[in-house]
Amino acid sequence: MGRKATQANAERKLNKRAIRQTLRGYARADKFNQQERRAWLSRLTIDQARQIFDDLHQDADDWKRFGGDLQALEQRRIASKIKGRRIFMRLAQRSAK
Repeated sequence: MGRKATQANAERKLNKRAIRQTLRGYARADKFNQQERRAWLSRLTIDQARQIFDDLHQDADDWKRFGGDLQALEQRRIASKIKGRRIFMRLAQRSAK
């Protein structure tokens, strides 16, 4: 076997090893994320869960209202977040006085 063939074979083995390591890393990260998600869900109150549901439902309603136009929906959500931030900034300024 020539030098190029040996080098190519070594690179394939390295690539396979890197892929296996990467997949194991993803599996560990996924397991950790699932544990975190379960812990978070177990601490949710009924009111918090209902608020999440209502928020998701509102997003779906808005998406339908905009005819499935995700760009229009995203612009509306950004505008809403900016409005909320301005309100909180005003409240923070008033409470600082």
